Amino acid sequence: MPINSELLEILACPMCKGDVEYRKEEDFLLCESCNLRFYAKACKIERCKKCSGELKPIKGEVLLCLECGRWYPIIDDIPHMLPDELREDLC
Repeated sequence: MPINSELLEILACPMCKGDVEYRKEEDFLLCESCNLRFYAKACKIERCKKCSGELKPIKGEVLLCLECGRWYPIIDDIPHMLPDELREDLC
């Protein structure tokens, strides 16, 4: 389900406070062992960085910061917009 346009207008990158852009069908790598998603455009990895488990390609929604380029996955219609120090899915 696409993100609500009113919500998108008020969301900002937690790191630089820049505007974010919604993308519906982006490539992710999913580790089913620890349920982490890695953004395929940002991560060129073959195994999970947390548990070394296998990664499965999936499609997913993402918010991209137009200022700093950081990405935030949308999982079960909820944007996961944590600052870098609290994320395990960065490469």
